[in-house]
Amino acid sequence: MKEYKLRYGTNPHQSPARIFCRDGELPVKILNGKPGYINFLDALNSWQLVSE
Repeated sequence: MKEYKLRYGTNPHQSPARIFCRDGELPVKILNGKPGYINFLDALNSWQLVSE
C-alpha cells in the first residue's frame, strides 16, 4: 500500500494528513513540496475531468 504524506488536512490549522493508495500508482505526480488535502482532491478531480 502506497502512502502519500500531506502537509495538512482539510484546513491549514489541522495536523498532517496521509492518503493511501491500495493498488498501483495515482495518476498525479508531486513535483515540489507536500500538497494539502484540498490540493490533492483538486488534482484528482482535474484528472478525472480531462481523462473523460
